[in-house]
Amino acid sequence: MGRAKPGKQHRERPIRETHEPTEPLPGWPKSHVSSELTGDDQFECVRVTIHGVEHYLHATTARELQLMLEENLKAYNELCEKHGAPKV
Repeated sequence: MGRAKPGKQHRERPIRETHEPTEPLPGWPKSHVSSELTGDDQFECVRVTIHGVEHYLHATTARELQLMLEENLKAYNELCEKHGAPKV
């Protein structure tokens, strides 16, 4: 890595990818994922935390994420049913 310019603060590299641990952590599912409202006065009104990384979303973005997850889980359950595996 190169040297930082004088007077410029060091910034940590943002987390770009996380994976589920091999064994569930105590407190699952909240130890892995949670969501909550940030407050009435916030434009980014939904906070989603995944593996400790906080994501602040507009309500419309959160809704689109919900629709995408539902679509993917439906496809996943169809595969599970086809192969005799438990569905989620």
